[in-house]
Amino acid sequence: MRVVIVEDQHLFLDALATALDGPDTEIVGRARTVEEALAVVDETAPHIALLDIRLPPDHTDEGLRVAEQLRDRYPQVGLLVLSSYAEIAYAERLLGIEEDARAVGYLLKERVGNLTELTDAIKRVAAGEVVIDPPIITRLMSRRRHRDPLAALTAYERRILALVAEGRSNLAIAQETGCRISTVEKNLSTITAKLGLIQSAGAERRSANVRVLATLEFLRSSSRM
Repeated sequence: MRVVIVEDQHLFLDALATALDGPDTEIVGRARTVEEALAVVDETAPHIALLDIRLPPDHTDEGLRVAEQLRDRYPQVGLLVLSSYAEIAYAERLLGIEEDARAVGYLLKERVGNLTELTDAIKRVAAGEVVIDPPIITRLMSRRRHRDPLAALTAYERRILALVAEGRSNLAIAQETGCRISTVEKNLSTITAKLGLIQSAGAERRSANVRVLATLEFLRSSSRM
């Protein structure tokens, strides 16, 4: 798997590249600015772009801007964004890059300390999954909400939705909660109905849309607190 790393802190960039480079992951390019990032992806044709969310010159949302441009120019390149903070608006923006979010991830930088979790996230994004850092979901779930659009959901349905927001598959959710896959599917249908989410035609497209829309609704609900 070919990976490009975009990070402006030299020591962190070198450490990350050294840690990830191995038999299953080849670091094919490095960049420290928006311009360098776009050029190196064009030159190296990676499977994944690992992006720091804050880059020169302003250190605000440059990494997200790179992600948006890359998805427009090279839609097959997976995007995994790293942030020092659990920015709800940024996660929502990443998921909203295209109608059917796929092959994108949003992780806290502290996750980099656990190489196994980071490489697992990279593999999942490369496989086309949507990955949201579990601590982000946990923090959102623990905060008190006012006029919560998710109030109609039961505690169990909220748990299912939180796992969906993490990017878990129906199988993974069933394993986590100790129930049948068909039970997860029924709960997702119930959640969809309660949130008033519109499903597109086609089983595969419908499944993707439900997950993305449900995740966006979860994030929006949390950001309104």
